[in-house]
Amino acid sequence: MLSLGSIAGAIALIPGGGSTVAAGAKALDYLLHCSTCLKVLAVLAAIGFTALHVHRGDVAHCDARIEADHRQAVAEAAQRDKDNAKDLNNFFTPKLEALRKENAPLQDKVTQYAKRKAPAASGNAGRCRLGDAAGLLRPAAR
Repeated sequence: MLSLGSIAGAIALIPGGGSTVAAGAKALDYLLHCSTCLKVLAVLAAIGFTALHVHRGDVAHCDARIEADHRQAVAEAAQRDKDNAKDLNNFFTPKLEALRKENAPLQDKVTQYAKRKAPAASGNAGRCRLGDAAGLLRPAAR
């Protein structure tokens, strides 16, 4: 029957690193034939399994807490944005309405001014830099 010791001896003959594998195989063979070592390995395996299982549970708990915190932060940010928009609207809407009311008559004046025709050129047009447009600066005759 082939034992790990005989397999280790065969592996040791492989050139280029076979001795390292063979030493590992011999150590494993020793551990598997020693009852005290098997008991220690079983206890270590049980401790390792328990630690991994507990760690996995802790990770799941932390992930759930982080997701809940993230959802709460997103909801709070949305509410804060809504409150800020409401405050800004309450502050600026009356001011904008006042500006719109003030703008309407001014816009009418601009439109009326644009519709005016330039007065006929007088003999003094050569002395004024504006030429015929100088009449547009004077108020319209009523």
